[in-house]
This record gives sequence, structure tokens and C-alpha cells, in this order.
Amino acid sequence: MLSRDGVIARFVFAACFYFLAGSQMIDGWLATLSGLLGSVEMACGLLRYSPLVEFISSRQCKIPPVISDTPQESDHNWNKPTEK
Repeated sequence: MLSRDGVIARFVFAACFYFLAGSQMIDGWLATLSGLLGSVEMACGLLRYSPLVEFISSRQCKIPPVISDTPQESDHNWNKPTEK
């Protein structure tokens, strides 16, 4: 699932691709490709799903969980007086 920012970015990319092809800044096969990419980005934004994001997240190595995030009492021995 894409986050809200990811969805907004997909809509912006789609609008840019459509603008390039629609304003005839590019033409021919490049305009066709731009229109196709605009449609793909629009579909990804509407579905809140990106196959590329899912592929990258599934291929990442797993990070082991942290043993303890809370400080232990033994971590704060610096403020206790030492015995002689």
C-alpha cells in the first residue's frame, strides 16, 4: 500500500506525463510512451498499490528486532555512589 504522499506523487507524475503528451511538447512514440506511463501512474495512485514498491520491500533483508528499547536500571549506575 502506498502512503498518502506516495499517492499524491503518483497523481503529480501522471499529470506531468499527460501534460507532456497533450501539449505536444513531445510527439510520436515518445508521446505514446508518455501517455502510457501517465495511465500506469494514474492507476497506481487510484489503487494505492505499486508493484515496484512491493517488490523492493519484499527483497529487503530482514533486520532483527531490538532486544530492549527501554533503559534498564543497570544502565543508570553512573549516578549511584560507589562503595569503597
